[in-house]
Amino acid sequence: MILFLIFILVSLVTSQYEPTWESLDSRPLPSWYDEAKFGIFMHWGVYSVPAYNSEWLWYHWKGPTPDPLIVKYMKDTYPKDITYFDFAKSFEAKNFDPTNFASIVKDSGAKYFVFTSKHHEGFTMWPSKTSFGWRSTDIGPKKDIVKELKNAMESKNIIFGLYFSLMDWFHPLFLEDLQFNTTFFVDQISYPQLIEITNEYRPKIIWSDGEWSKDDSYWRSKEFLAYLYNQSPVKDEVVVNDRWGAGDIGHHGGFMTFSDNYDPGVLIKKKWENCMTLDKKSWGYRRDIDSKDVHTVEELIDSLVRTISCGGNFLLNIGPDSNGRISPIFEDRLRNLGEWVNTNEEAIFNTTTWIHQNDSSDNFIWYTLKKLPSPRMMYFRRQNVNTIFAFILKIPDDMLIHLKSFKIKNVTSIHVSILGLPSFSPKIFKKPSTNGIFVDIHTLNHNFLIKSRGKIVIKIKF
Repeated sequence: MILFLIFILVSLVTSQYEPTWESLDSRPLPSWYDEAKFGIFMHWGVYSVPAYNSEWLWYHWKGPTPDPLIVKYMKDTYPKDITYFDFAKSFEAKNFDPTNFASIVKDSGAKYFVFTSKHHEGFTMWPSKTSFGWRSTDIGPKKDIVKELKNAMESKNIIFGLYFSLMDWFHPLFLEDLQFNTTFFVDQISYPQLIEITNEYRPKIIWSDGEWSKDDSYWRSKEFLAYLYNQSPVKDEVVVNDRWGAGDIGHHGGFMTFSDNYDPGVLIKKKWENCMTLDKKSWGYRRDIDSKDVHTVEELIDSLVRTISCGGNFLLNIGPDSNGRISPIFEDRLRNLGEWVNTNEEAIFNTTTWIHQNDSSDNFIWYTLKKLPSPRMMYFRRQNVNTIFAFILKIPDDMLIHLKSFKIKNVTSIHVSILGLPSFSPKIFKKPSTNGIFVDIHTLNHNFLIKSRGKIVIKIKF
């Protein structure tokens, strides 16, 4: 018995993740993340007050290489003695309604939400112990924004995650570290802040950023991830991205981001995420945004479909204004996207990649495979119990959809239907000397096509 207990104890000790990439990268990604597929990102901070150019305004105004256009705009618009810190006083968030935020996210069809707890400006949206006077409870909103959003999102069964910038552009300790190769900033500011948000808010996602100026040893990233995976209150369900130090992106971490707006169009070995923003020019709110700068619902559907068909998750960003309002055009896009997502949710959530991602001759037909709930999945697949979903992003003029990737000899062995229109039974057939199957939808209800924005999902069961 004693030997058995010793064996168990040794096993528990050796199962701990070590602060090395070899060990940390071996951790399986919690399954919920792959099943969730779609999340909403939110960039909100002091930058929503000037609301000009992008969330990088401060850096382009006062950084080492100022942008002349931004310098001129600030000079022409504000008093000459204004500082970026003055904008925090106007960051009142007086119309902030976290319940409304959560309702919009829910209606978008998203399953998770990631919020900027701190961007590169260093302003913390929670009462950080290391950020006196430059946090949302001291100036501006006078609220713990992170806490209020967490409670609102989780009340709607939306998984809550936090974005965190490792760096602060103009923090004196960070600038000192850059100049003298010291570690005062990471030891006294960024690392303690990561521990704070992990223990206080228990996010299921930690979305790191602002890593590129230093390697992961400086940021103590491997040390933090070992703590996160071994001891933290979210050790069993938390997922992280790949932005933990210069050179790490696309190589180390949980899921890969590679770059913003990453859309490979092919299957990637590692789990990945396509993070993109509704406003094509900025992640934060812009007062001068034009409607043509906002992605259409059709474009969002296409990006979502391409992403999940290639094994990725889709993270779509919005930026509220300084008063805490989400632009009507953003809200409209999200709710309309949600209508399409909810109609076709069976083909999106809890699915996996098929052997074919799309029909290679065009980019208008993409596939996913329904996950089977049993670990005996492969047995059932051998028994020909499969469900494939074909996303048709452009309807051909002749209303004949050619699914070239299906190598089936007998069409009578399959059942085809249209998601959202269960009463419709399309005709299916093969053509001599032609690969794949044809699905005839010429009698499909025209109003349904309009409501679906000309983008439908065919369910093929065989």
